Amino acid sequence: MCPKSSMPSSKLLYSASRAQRGSMLVMAIFIMLVMALLGLTMINVIGASSRSVVDEVLGTRAMMAAQSGLQQVATQAFPLGNDSVQCDTAISSPAGFSQRGGLQSCLYTARCTTQDVIKAGVDHYFYRFSSTGICQAGDVWVSRTVSMDAMARVAL
Repeated sequence: MCPKSSMPSSKLLYSASRAQRGSMLVMAIFIMLVMALLGLTMINVIGASSRSVVDEVLGTRAMMAAQSGLQQVATQAFPLGNDSVQCDTAISSPAGFSQRGGLQSCLYTARCTTQDVIKAGVDHYFYRFSSTGICQAGDVWVSRTVSMDAMARVAL
């Protein structure tokens, strides 16, 4: 058989609810802390993602600027309609370069060196081209370097 309680049932319910009175407050504070941590984590993830996109866009622009410099110095070594010539120069982007669409705040520095090479008894020029493009957005600077080698027969 069941032991009988000396306390009436209405008093038992009242004392049980009194014992649990602060637990909802503790759970509410715990849930608020968990939500705040989740919010901070999301802010950090979004910030890192945004920085990654900026780096990627600036990296692509810097690569395009470097390729522009490489093409510029290569056209000096291989003029259209003429024989190839030796080059030992360094050029920088022209003053109006940064006003071109997509390459704002970008510049390049390109170099060309030439060595005389004899291959199979024939004189050749061996060219080494390199160009570095740099782009800036705020306090973020990104640079990319491209290189190219070429060989051309010396015109007689």
